[in-house]
Amino acid sequence: MKKLIICLVALFIVTASANVAFGRTMQEEMDAVRDYLNVVDAKLATAKQAKNTARINLLHKEKAATLLRWEKLKATMETAKPPVIIRTPAPDPVIITVPNTEEAGRGVALYLNGGLDSGLTGIGANLDYDLSGLPAEGIKLRVGANYIAGANPRSSDSMKAVSAKLGAVYYITPYLPDLGLPMTWYVGGAYLYPVKVNNARVGKYGLEAYIGTNYVIPEMGVINVELGYGALKYADDQPALKGIDLKLGYGILF
Repeated sequence: MKKLIICLVALFIVTASANVAFGRTMQEEMDAVRDYLNVVDAKLATAKQAKNTARINLLHKEKAATLLRWEKLKATMETAKPPVIIRTPAPDPVIITVPNTEEAGRGVALYLNGGLDSGLTGIGANLDYDLSGLPAEGIKLRVGANYIAGANPRSSDSMKAVSAKLGAVYYITPYLPDLGLPMTWYVGGAYLYPVKVNNARVGKYGLEAYIGTNYVIPEMGVINVELGYGALKYADDQPALKGIDLKLGYGILF
């Protein structure tokens, strides 16, 4: 009786071990590795935009270690496969796309956005260039243009204006807690020069300040949101236009 009990316990242990070892198919393991690598790539894109060198290096090591573990696991699973007795057609090869882990890009980003501009309807375009040569990392030069149209609430003057923009942004992501999301945060400001007002007049000057966030979507681009305040002196005989900036946009990194 004791021998029978010992045999049953041994059989249970062997069966449990086999279930743990072969609980996942090769395809399920591939899917899990691919999903995890996509998460790491999203975090890499966020760290690159924030110029967080230490986190970039850590994520590269984590990705390399994951790929090494996958190769070892794949070899073990392939070795442990039972022999196939019935001949069947060979399945189509499974291709796992591993994104390039090398540092990419020239530190240039292009954003198009729209929404409220100094309280009126507006659209804009911004080109950010990374000034990586400066002592403080995370500073980018911003050049661009704004177009706004509507009635000045301080004078009821109907106006349309195109303004050139020169400013800078500073990424504050390293100083914020890491929530595990592919997001970066920045603050910035710019000087505005109205180059065309109501198809005739040339304006005076303007300023804008904002806080913004970028949500990185791997292999697709960046969703951009900015909240700030803007002012534009577009004519000598009219009061300056002032109001809230709230813009939603899309960006691509080069």
